[in-house]
Amino acid sequence: MIRQTGFILGLWCLCMPVAFSQVENTFQLLKAKTINTNLAQQFPIDKSFQGNQATFSDAKILINTLDQSIKLQMTASANDKQQHLVATLVFTGKMLYDSFSESYVFDNLKLDGFIVEQDTYSDSLPVIKAIKQSLINDFEELILFNLGEINSLSPRRQADEIEISKDQLRLIWN
Repeated sequence: MIRQTGFILGLWCLCMPVAFSQVENTFQLLKAKTINTNLAQQFPIDKSFQGNQATFSDAKILINTLDQSIKLQMTASANDKQQHLVATLVFTGKMLYDSFSESYVFDNLKLDGFIVEQDTYSDSLPVIKAIKQSLINDFEELILFNLGEINSLSPRRQADEIEISKDQLRLIWN
């Protein structure tokens, strides 16, 4: 008799509705192309330092699924009379949320790669050194994207989690 009562009680528990609230996650997919479009609006940037003139352009985000990293790549070019230098620069940094602008910014940039693509200078070392030294503080807080501009329905706060996948980020709010 005890088994039957337990069995009936078990069936009763399965049939009764459970009274708990389940909160659904909100998420926003953000493609690298969208971020690159926003970066393009902030470039080119002309800088003058130590007697050298340089233009920084073609900024784009690099999303790496293997090491789960986000990097920033741009082109630096310098011209002086008939001399010309073009280099590709890659930066590491942190993607941080700025609550004032409701935007994600790329902060604490560190030069990760500097590849000279073209060089017609007789001595390009001073130009390269000046470009590298100028980057310490000049590209702080580049805006990657503004939450309100990508989706008017997305929450206006920092995402609880960011997943990195091929050519896109998934922002998740709990």
